[in-house]
Amino acid sequence: MERKVQKENKNYAEVLIDGVVYTLGGVENEEYLRKVASYLNEKIGKVKQFDGFLRMSEEYQMLMIELNIADDYFKEQERANELAEQKNDLEKDTYSLKHELITTQMKLENVRRELEDERRKLQELKKKLAENGKEALLTEVVDEDEPDEALTEATKETATTAQKTEAAAKKAQEKKH
Repeated sequence: MERKVQKENKNYAEVLIDGVVYTLGGVENEEYLRKVASYLNEKIGKVKQFDGFLRMSEEYQMLMIELNIADDYFKEQERANELAEQKNDLEKDTYSLKHELITTQMKLENVRRELEDERRKLQELKKKLAENGKEALLTEVVDEDEPDEALTEATKETATTAQKTEAAAKKAQEKKH
């Protein structure tokens, strides 16, 4: 079975590799083909600097170049794996933080609703206090099965304020007489 490559899908570039001009062809663009040739020239240049490289057989020289390229490949593969792992860790952290943010926002919204309810209850209690006096407020607090802590505190503060107001009013009347 022959595999035919259509010429219009291939790109060609003339490149210089180790002093020899080659025509490289591939589906990648010319710039990429030139980058590959540049990488090979860089690798060959580095390997040629090894002591005794030029005295080695041509076959052994090619093997050294191939081994260095393979070494680069595996190092980059390891680096890519580490980066993929870091990416996964960051995605997990991001997911966790988003989940935590949503949970916190929900809690905040619940607290806001509770606060609004407590404010409304407090206003009602203040209104009852103003209308019926201190006894109605105390009856309201005693009638509740389990008063909310914030409501209880607000009720105590309101009752204390009412007592202080009554005491101040009595003192003012005593001074008049």
